[in-house]
Amino acid sequence: MSKRGNYDRLLFENTVIGLALCRMNGDLVDVNTAYASLIGRSIEETLTLSYWEITPDKYAPQESIQLKSIEETGKYGPYEKEYFHKSGKLVPVRLSGQLVDIDGEEYIWSSVEDISDRKQAEEDLARLYKEVEKLSLQDGLTGIANRRMIDQSLDKEWSRSLRNKSPLSLIMLDIDYFKQFNDSYGHLQGDECLIKIAKTLSQVTKREIDLIGRYGGEEFLVLLPETNEKQAIQFAQKCINAIKQLKIPHKNSKIDKVLTVSAGVSTTIPTQDSGAADLILEADKLLYCAKQNGRNRVEFKAK
Repeated sequence: MSKRGNYDRLLFENTVIGLALCRMNGDLVDVNTAYASLIGRSIEETLTLSYWEITPDKYAPQESIQLKSIEETGKYGPYEKEYFHKSGKLVPVRLSGQLVDIDGEEYIWSSVEDISDRKQAEEDLARLYKEVEKLSLQDGLTGIANRRMIDQSLDKEWSRSLRNKSPLSLIMLDIDYFKQFNDSYGHLQGDECLIKIAKTLSQVTKREIDLIGRYGGEEFLVLLPETNEKQAIQFAQKCINAIKQLKIPHKNSKIDKVLTVSAGVSTTIPTQDSGAADLILEADKLLYCAKQNGRNRVEFKAK
């Protein structure tokens, strides 16, 4: 072998990119150490295999496209897939190659790169993005839905109720005399109070389609899809009772010795002439009525 031949062989065997030569039927003719290492085998062991033995069946449609590309252009890739490792795990790889003629016979010359680290980084980034997205929809103090998630969920449920002509109910709750509570016990206790109420409301809610959120300050919102007015009023009263049963001391409340809440309930079957904001506006007005009419009570629109 010439010096040039020795040099080329040295490059082939020592490059960090996997290199392989195979026949059109998939039989491997020559591979370097990097290629064999990708699948956890020695060069000798790898050469006893066919390309198809290290390729999962799920990639058959993709392989057909690449083979067609070779026939039409003499090249394929780059594209991504996985190889079977000797251990049984799947190794993500990126391939590209071309058709070569050796002594009148056509072969496929491939370069293969292990992209495990990149794929892991992509998965970590995607997971981080989901966590950030989740946090952006949560109230930082209580962990329940924040205003942004409330608005998104309300729009979605409004559209669904409009489409299905089903009732949609909304409850606005507000802690009675919360300013006086903070003045008496301090803001740290006030925060603990908000956390307890959020947890209690979440425990009262049984259906996955219902949403509990902190609307702002000491106001909470409960969104109840497919819920009529009677059911929503009963649920609101259940929330009020559950919070009172916490028996959180409130010495400066003008209506009780423990902390209480008031609620406004609005229910509608959405139409094209109304909007989701109307549901919130009505619940807020009814909450104000509950405050005016003695607090620690539910107010709803009389029929």
